[in-house]
Amino acid sequence: MENDSFMKNDQPVSLSNTIYSRVADSLRGAIINGEFDPGQRLKMSDLIIRFGTSQMPIREALQQLQGEGLVTILPHRGAQVKSIDNHFIKNIYDLRIAIESFLLRKACESVDTDWIENLKKAQDIYDSLIEKKNIPRIIEANHHFHRIHNSVAENQVALDTLERTNRLVTALRTAYGYHEERFHQVSAEHRGLIKCLEKKDINGALDIHINHVENGRSNMLLEISQIKKNEESG
Repeated sequence: MENDSFMKNDQPVSLSNTIYSRVADSLRGAIINGEFDPGQRLKMSDLIIRFGTSQMPIREALQQLQGEGLVTILPHRGAQVKSIDNHFIKNIYDLRIAIESFLLRKACESVDTDWIENLKKAQDIYDSLIEKKNIPRIIEANHHFHRIHNSVAENQVALDTLERTNRLVTALRTAYGYHEERFHQVSAEHRGLIKCLEKKDINGALDIHINHVENGRSNMLLEISQIKKNEESG
């Protein structure tokens, strides 16, 4: 039976957290899809009407989006939308390279057989989903693979930062797409990383990881560029 446990969350979720998460997800998608202009103020009164909820979950959602770099919250002025340009996206991936490279070095100090096997199982799930062409689950399976190889270093602060980045990257991929060829490229990069870890080739693993993230960034920027060209020609 296919193991899809990475899709499940066994932790209890409070009602307030569910509402704030829903607001954050919806608002994140709206910003990325261009429903709000860069620099536009997000008025609390408008957001209350839009989402049909109270101020508290909206404030919490805005705080989360500020942490992701999508909005700026200014004293006495409220929240403003930030520009999502190429520089912003490059910075996201630079942050991933820095944090994940650090975590990978820490994890490689004591390569564990169980850790390697869990990475292989996670990659098997990813590969099986490519055949089914289920893009949302492929993206989540990719995050699951990275959570496994990042969590071994046991640095929760770094992991929390990466989770915020993952939410943002997922929203960007949902808006701008993910070419099928990149899925297969990701698979080959993951497999290469696993082989280096099995051989305890830390430098090789780091080289593959950095190349992996840089390829993801290049693919993202290419997809965005293509969409903009299509919009201009249309």
